[in-house]
Amino acid sequence: MSAFMLIDLAVLLFVAAAVLALLFSFHRGLSGLLAGVGGAVACGMVIDVAVGLLTGRTASGESAVLYLPQLIRLAPLNAVWLLAIALPGFFISLYNVAWHRHARVKVNGLLVNLLMAAAVCTLVASDLLTLVVMAEIMALCGAFLTGCAQSGKLWFTLGRVGTLLLAAACWLLWQRYGTLEIAGLAARFVEEGPGTAVWLLWLVGFGMLAGVIPLHGWVPQAHAGADAPAAALFSGVVMKVGLFGLFVLPLLAGQAMPLWWCLGLLLLGAVTAFVGGLYALMEHNIQRLLAYHTLENIGIILLGLGAGLTGIALGQPALIALGLVGGLYHLINHSLFKTLLLLGAGSVWFTTGHRDIEKLGGIGKRMPVISLMMLVGLMAMAGLPPLNGFAGEWVIYQGFFALSGSDLFIARLLGPLLAVGLAITGALAVMCMAKVYGVTFLGAPRTPEAANARRAPWLMTASVVGLAVCCLIGGVASPWLLPLLSAAVPLPLATASVVSQPMITLLLIACPLLPFIIMMLFKGRRLPSRSRGTAWACGYEHEQSMVITAHGFAMPVKEAFAPVLGLRKRLNPVALMPVWQRAAPALVRRLALVELAVLVVIVISRGA
Repeated sequence: MSAFMLIDLAVLLFVAAAVLALLFSFHRGLSGLLAGVGGAVACGMVIDVAVGLLTGRTASGESAVLYLPQLIRLAPLNAVWLLAIALPGFFISLYNVAWHRHARVKVNGLLVNLLMAAAVCTLVASDLLTLVVMAEIMALCGAFLTGCAQSGKLWFTLGRVGTLLLAAACWLLWQRYGTLEIAGLAARFVEEGPGTAVWLLWLVGFGMLAGVIPLHGWVPQAHAGADAPAAALFSGVVMKVGLFGLFVLPLLAGQAMPLWWCLGLLLLGAVTAFVGGLYALMEHNIQRLLAYHTLENIGIILLGLGAGLTGIALGQPALIALGLVGGLYHLINHSLFKTLLLLGAGSVWFTTGHRDIEKLGGIGKRMPVISLMMLVGLMAMAGLPPLNGFAGEWVIYQGFFALSGSDLFIARLLGPLLAVGLAITGALAVMCMAKVYGVTFLGAPRTPEAANARRAPWLMTASVVGLAVCCLIGGVASPWLLPLLSAAVPLPLATASVVSQPMITLLLIACPLLPFIIMMLFKGRRLPSRSRGTAWACGYEHEQSMVITAHGFAMPVKEAFAPVLGLRKRLNPVALMPVWQRAAPALVRRLALVELAVLVVIVISRGA
């Protein structure tokens, strides 16, 4: 079966699973089973197509298929994004089967599978209008999954502003070139770029969906109150599609892309990464904390891809390769470890009913497998070897070094500054890792719910373990996986290394083992006779005033960066849009439902 037919069948299976989940919504368990199994099988098909494109087993091109009302465009570049959303989507679907066993969980199979179908259609769209329409359907499904009327209202308002801007950009492109086909625009852009107005409209429109600061208002609110599978979809799918839309236009433009756009993306990436990491350290709601860390990693991806685009504008092949490969690899890796963390946090809520880490503690003794897997995810988020978060960031660092060697003065200036900024962001991520794991999983329970926590259902645990294994493979096997992404880079490159791939893998594995090796070599005779105590008691073995809390852990950073934290309300565009606060939630939901129905009818009518 061809790759085009597999994509077609995958979308059809997503839609069928969504319809079945709706029809059997009266039985929560059965609805979750049908939606989860159907979504997992469909994600498996998408993964197969993406792997085939990256390994050269499947040829690129465009083709019409039976069920989809559009031409399917498959290439190694959009295969990376297909892999980035399908891998977490597979585990989210399996996790969602067990998630429906909780009495407080609402049936979500319809929206989850419809969101995944729209996301896949967005990534394989052959024209910009279809891309915008499918992204809009995906965003509307996400607005209903927020789990909070206020958050859904905010998402709907900001999303519609972004859609209007994207519609204006498409209209300007149509007026100028007479086509919105991606292949046709790529040929036209060689002669003349789309113009400053289109660039700005495209940046703001998809920047909102991607969560670029200061266009991030919906991100923390949407994650905070949503169910764990929905929050994982927001980070692993919705925001990744926003990044795809953001980079479609500049990659089509190529050399016609203005340099200010590339440098602007680099600065936006630096601000998003630093501010996201700083704000995350201040949060106590674990899903809201992880949402800000998603913003941090969106910034890191922007830094990598922005460096690659800068290389295209300056004609530097090494910078193109390092920036794009590093950004694309971190794109996939972030989807994996952030899905792991959000699903792991969901497992803790499933057994305790708490998302506030101040009300937890001691969870590691009662949920040892989830605790260990969360540690893996947190280490990957902090960019520690040998996990997958390290590999992508390391390549991005190399891109900044290449940027520092450019002939352009502004590039030589930005290269070291961006490298230092990324290092500071990494330090904030390490602090956040220690805060989340220490306060949540170590010490003594702070509430009866934490003290009586039980193990999560086996399917939820298996999904989290599978994601942790993927994070480990993505780090250890990175010397073999990174060259596969070179097929997605729009430049023929021949790479060579003086160090063998197995040697790099051994070095990655040796990094976390080095402290233990040193301890074994240099431990003295006095060590066995010393009294042994708890490694990290968090103050509980002494007195109550010495107990480590999330607030106390973050206080030094809060005081040091008080001026930056004071800009928190000013950077959020929510304060500039007071109208959405006065709107009735029921009215907003009805408007969203009407728009969603109209768009679905338009899509179906195009295929009729």
